[in-house]
Amino acid sequence: MTNQVTIIGAGNLTTSLLKAIHRKKFSYKINVIDTDKKKKLVLKKFNVSFFASYTDVLTESDLLILMVKPNNYIQVIKEMNPYLSEKVVIVSFMAGIESSLIKSKLNHNVPVVRCMTNVTISDSESHVFYHMKPFSNKIVKRLDKFFNNFSKLKRCINEEDINKITALYGSGPAYYVYFNQIIKDIFINMGYSNNDATIFTNDLMHGTSQIIEKNKDSDNIISSIASKGGTTQAALTELKNNKINSIISKAIKKAYKKSRNILKK
Repeated sequence: MTNQVTIIGAGNLTTSLLKAIHRKKFSYKINVIDTDKKKKLVLKKFNVSFFASYTDVLTESDLLILMVKPNNYIQVIKEMNPYLSEKVVIVSFMAGIESSLIKSKLNHNVPVVRCMTNVTISDSESHVFYHMKPFSNKIVKRLDKFFNNFSKLKRCINEEDINKITALYGSGPAYYVYFNQIIKDIFINMGYSNNDATIFTNDLMHGTSQIIEKNKDSDNIISSIASKGGTTQAALTELKNNKINSIISKAIKKAYKKSRNILKK
């Protein structure tokens, strides 16, 4: 193997992945291909080789990581095809695009692995979930060699699990940020400055996440804060009466449904 990886697409998830790679500083040559030449300046700090068109680096790569928008995948594969060899492994982070769809557009019998992670990989050893069919220990070793430097690999038994992970884990940070924004806005509505509201809300979220990490029992954490008849209990009762858990569950199921039909409007 050449210890060379090529990433197609220079969006937000690619930036997060490059931050994770840069954080660990290991011995892989990283190429990034994106038709937007302006991205070269954005990625300069990561010390990657940037290309605005497809080249022979695809042929020389151990892993070819697809991080493009799902609706662009046919055009991307069409442009990649002339440069592919059967030695490469395609690793797709494209939401909702099944391995069979990718394989059907390839000119070579190239192994395809579907993966999902989220943007928090930039700052922590987040999970990279993967599924491949047929399963290959040889390919897993190649994935391990690269991803285990900065993340934790988790196998999904079937491709449907990747769709679920997309809705739960891939989109998950946005749910937390959305809730963070709600709390921040309430601080502001109660008379706090935007600066103070931001500091207090971020402190609240960060501190609570550390408590959760140390104590896995959520009910125990809540009961230690919510006294019977107290202020916290009043708020929690209101949330339960409005079936907030049902609303959140319904929202995530919408995301899951979309992940299964990503190309449908």
